[in-house]
Formats: sequence, structure tokens, C-alpha cells
Amino acid sequence: MLTTEQFTTEEAKEVGEQLGIKWDQFDVDQFRRGMDVELEHGTRDPLTNVTNDDPLMTGKIALAHLNEFPDYYDRLEKMEDEAEEFWEKD
Repeated sequence: MLTTEQFTTEEAKEVGEQLGIKWDQFDVDQFRRGMDVELEHGTRDPLTNVTNDDPLMTGKIALAHLNEFPDYYDRLEKMEDEAEEFWEKD
């Protein structure tokens, strides 16, 4: 889940407002972290590039996940940590 690219809180808030996010339903930092994570669907990997690092498209992916679970990125981080521990056991 680590990325070298990161959105600022202000950038994430601006994108969220363009998408019509109600901030009483979602945490701005959760959305910002989601945008950072969803850059994996951008130019980082040409084979899976669907957003071309466009902030609005990246924000839509993050929002889709937050609509499923408002703490989606907390859960994702926990799952990835557990998976990393599991696969490092040898």
C-alpha cells in the first residue's frame, strides 16, 4: 500500500468536493489515503493504467471503495500487513 506519490489533504478535499462527497460521511484523511493507494491504477504500471494518474478518476476509485466501507483503507492496510507477515514466514 506504500506509494511514492502522495496527495495532500487539500488536494484530496478539492477532488472530493468535485465528486460531491459529504465530509460528514467520510473522513478526509481516509479519502486522501485512498487516493494515494489508487494511484496503483495509474501510470505506475502501463498494463493496468486506467486513470493516467488523473486525480478525479483516482478519487472516483477511492470513493467507490469508501462507499462499500467508510474505513476501507484502514481495513486494506491491516489485510496487507497480515498478508506480508504470512508470506514472510519461512
